[in-house]
Amino acid sequence: MRRVLLVSVVVAALGTAAVALAATTIVISADKSKLAFAKKALSAKAGKVNLKMPNPSVIPHDIAIRKGVGAKGKTIAKGQVVPKGGTSKLTVTLKAGKYRYFCSVPGHEPSGMWGILTVK
Repeated sequence: MRRVLLVSVVVAALGTAAVALAATTIVISADKSKLAFAKKALSAKAGKVNLKMPNPSVIPHDIAIRKGVGAKGKTIAKGQVVPKGGTSKLTVTLKAGKYRYFCSVPGHEPSGMWGILTVK
């Protein structure tokens, strides 16, 4: 009886740990007709975050992220540049704060292809 109870407790604890480690997945599409993302603001829980950016545009795009809201600073992570029909993906572990997501293809971010990710 003790062994069954112990196994039940261990299984329950592992299930709780798996839930705590679950990543937030955000899907944000590129705009089909202009240099922009479909949304300018996103939010996520602190921890592992997966960003996926489907590209419906004929112009190649990617998704990248940096700490802070400004256009300057070190890029934390960057997905692959993808053509129409592709999906740029990145996974990063983020602490609470504000981050800028953007397209790192030259000229795209200054043209408006960026937004703010708030992590709580």
